[in-house]
Amino acid sequence: MTPRAAAMAPDDRRRAILAVLVPLIVERGGDVSTREIARAAGIAEGTIFRVFPDKKSLMLAAAEEAINPADGQAAFDEAMAGAEGLRAKVVVATERVLDRMRLTMSVMMAARQHLMAAHEAGEHQRTGPDGKPAFGPPPFVMQAQEDLHRRLTGLFEPHRDELAVEPSVAAVALRSLIFGASRPELGMTPALTPDQIADLLLDGVRRRDS
Repeated sequence: MTPRAAAMAPDDRRRAILAVLVPLIVERGGDVSTREIARAAGIAEGTIFRVFPDKKSLMLAAAEEAINPADGQAAFDEAMAGAEGLRAKVVVATERVLDRMRLTMSVMMAARQHLMAAHEAGEHQRTGPDGKPAFGPPPFVMQAQEDLHRRLTGLFEPHRDELAVEPSVAAVALRSLIFGASRPELGMTPALTPDQIADLLLDGVRRRDS
């Protein structure tokens, strides 16, 4: 029998379930059952549904956690604290974003049927600039991009005097290089390494002859 779960506040229980679920999806794919999730989390299956109303909401929450984890800012700040100098920070940030991209791709693929169901139900609908209904990525994807841009801008801010552009522009350039560096689904190989991305961002592609 599954042991009775210790009492937790709903938000804490949600985080605990997602902490187990995301790596489980990466390992097993989207067909993982709520019974298997409960077993891995050491809780009763019914405990999951006290926090998530159904499997769709559970999988969408996993996708959100994968692309933009709740502790993302704290983890990013901790990683940056261990890096000295602008180049080292760019390399560390690039490694982290590339790793997160790979994890996110696995979880998004596993959750694709639930993402499509939400889209077809109009859950991602919003009002466009012309006042008409418009569809786009789920709000949590848009939020993840905003948060990433803010973090990368914060990376460059202390090094403003070393830059020829604003920190926010440097953040866009780094993000563009990272997102274009590893797209195996588009046949884009070989990929750029974090060191190559740092060199290209900070030094460019032109040779500087003395």
